Amino acid sequence: MSKLAEVRPGHWIAGVLLAVTVIVPLLVPTYAKEEPSLWGFPFFYWYQLMWVFLAAITVSIAFKLVIREERIRRAAQGLSDPDKKEGPAA
Repeated sequence: MSKLAEVRPGHWIAGVLLAVTVIVPLLVPTYAKEEPSLWGFPFFYWYQLMWVFLAAITVSIAFKLVIREERIRRAAQGLSDPDKKEGPAA
């Protein structure tokens, strides 16, 4: 099976989420304006600040998707989950 065929939907979704958080802030003409203002801040500033928080949320969602897909892949191959502790110290 090729590597491309092994890519699961969670990986694609994570990639799209990360691409959106990179590409949208680069589209400066879409937000290069002063109105509407929010609490006295021009649109240009609060829109960029909003994307800081959205990017943090998006990255955490993408991380959780990739980790979930990795656990599914490891379980399908019969491998142990590296996050689960085994032995007497568990």
